[in-house]
Amino acid sequence: MMTVISFVLVLGFLIFIHELGHFAVAKWSGVGGEKFSLGFGPKLLGFKKGETEYVLSLLPLGGYVKMVGEQPGEELSDFDRSRSFTHKPVSIRALIVVAGPIMNLILAVVLLPIIFMVGVQIPVYLDGEAEIGYVVAGERADVAGIKNGDVVVSANGKDVSNWEEFITTLTLNPNSQLDLTLRGGGADVNLTLTPEVDPDTGGGYAGIYPPMRPIIGSLSAGYPAKEAGLAEGDIIRAIDGVDIVHWAELESFVKKEGVERSFLIEREMDGEASTFSVKIKPKFNEDAEVFLIGVSRFEETFLRRYGFTDAVVRGVSSSVEMTGRLFMVIKGLFSGRYSLKTLGGPIMIAQVAGRAVEAGIIDLLSLVSFLSLQLGIINLFPIPVLDGGHLLFFGVEAVKGKPLSERFVGIAQQVGIALLIALMVLVTYNDILRIF
Repeated sequence: MMTVISFVLVLGFLIFIHELGHFAVAKWSGVGGEKFSLGFGPKLLGFKKGETEYVLSLLPLGGYVKMVGEQPGEELSDFDRSRSFTHKPVSIRALIVVAGPIMNLILAVVLLPIIFMVGVQIPVYLDGEAEIGYVVAGERADVAGIKNGDVVVSANGKDVSNWEEFITTLTLNPNSQLDLTLRGGGADVNLTLTPEVDPDTGGGYAGIYPPMRPIIGSLSAGYPAKEAGLAEGDIIRAIDGVDIVHWAELESFVKKEGVERSFLIEREMDGEASTFSVKIKPKFNEDAEVFLIGVSRFEETFLRRYGFTDAVVRGVSSSVEMTGRLFMVIKGLFSGRYSLKTLGGPIMIAQVAGRAVEAGIIDLLSLVSFLSLQLGIINLFPIPVLDGGHLLFFGVEAVKGKPLSERFVGIAQQVGIALLIALMVLVTYNDILRIF
């Protein structure tokens, strides 16, 4: 239930900000507003103030502002003609249309500095140098010759100062050769690595993990680890006599039903080591079977706060960086470099929103700013039905000196709607596949 509520509130707020931009500039421009609706479909709630009816509708996947004379061919009185959207100059109509996406972009740019001033929890490994914590045997990194403990110094000639920069480079370069410089054993080594495509995300994957200490963060009730007596904060030192130094090493020991494993555990509060016998438990998910002990990793983080000036600079640079990544992904989708599986839809947004609400206000604000930035940018794409499509039509009208024909606009709008429906079906299908 929290997931659904979070989804509706987050999406509703973003839509409200977007439509408020259209509505406010329309009123400022002297255009009458007949209806301001959050959502589509049947009316749930509503009230009328002045000439405008404010409505909350059933389907929360959008919203709209109905302006006086918005549709060409409407019969209008002389009074309504003077405040009709269609009868305003092209420049005014374009300003009204672009105001929605601009409001979303402004929201993102305003929220990001606030987030940095309040403080963000950063995984310890992201801020440190790009030290390789663990290399999965047989994966691309292992084949390339990368070893545990190596430090990535540069990628494709560009300096790599921390793990965040390296993992971003790795993710954005599936099936692309990376020329890496590594520091290991006291000397720099040059080698090439070609990440494969992660089937779940479409991004680059090479079987590399950052340093992750094998510390238990939480345990699931009814699973072997909790039943055996393991506790939060326990450090896993060895399993069946084999030393464990990285969380990823646990997976190789959890692959057989009914097998008992001997866990050597150190408790931080007393520093003493104890042995626990943990029996592997199967879990069936549809027709797939996985094996679990019911533990999740403790994420070592620290809180980083920024002063006002640094927060503004960091917020603006983050906006620019996220925008650049969005266009890079879009370009990769068209070129075939990225899989369509990278796209997520309403179900994914709902899941992320639910987790963000549970995690706290900073995670929630971060999600809102990220989605608002994407909503603003994507709405400016020159696709019929989107704001960018209207701006394209206005541009053609300004050049021709007269509006495009109603028939042409109508057909273009139908094509745009068909594209959006197809995209919605695709991303929802992706979301369902991720669940199962």
